Amino acid sequence: MKKTVQYGILFGLAWILIKMVFHSIQDNGSNVTPVIFINMFLLLVAIAFGLFQHKKKEGYTSGNALSDIKSAMTVAIPYSVIVSLFLFLYYNNINPSYNQLKIKEADMTIDKDVDNPLILQKMKNDNEAFEVMSKEKIRKELKKGPRNFYNAKSTSLISLLALMMLSTIYSIFITIVYRKVMFRGLE
Repeated sequence: MKKTVQYGILFGLAWILIKMVFHSIQDNGSNVTPVIFINMFLLLVAIAFGLFQHKKKEGYTSGNALSDIKSAMTVAIPYSVIVSLFLFLYYNNINPSYNQLKIKEADMTIDKDVDNPLILQKMKNDNEAFEVMSKEKIRKELKKGPRNFYNAKSTSLISLLALMMLSTIYSIFITIVYRKVMFRGLE
């Protein structure tokens, strides 16, 4: 197995460990913001570290930018897949109450908005399908959205897509920084 792939797996497992520490500290895991930023940071560090180790082995000035981006992505893809698979297991088996909490919060907001005549009229004006629906039918229709969004499958799929996009951006960025700044004077 390539070293870059091993680095991706290693950093992915490190994030899983951090996520589980946060899970044990928090009662229901409701504050996910720090873990999201740690995930983004670890992805950046994994790509930077993996590409640096690859360039150290290959030679700092050998290869071209596309080969460097490819090497960076060989770190990022295993990381993204491992994290996304873990998120599916986490929200499906370890902490399914998080999704139920978010659905409950969304339902309360929907109920409040539908019970407000001004907001209800604005909804009817903005959405032609709502014009002929009763208040309860609108409420039922609006509550379908959070139930489709807050589940383990959609969370893991969205995280995979987001991590892959971020991986591509980070890989290009790190390659540019390495080539234009760090390895500039080396021949």
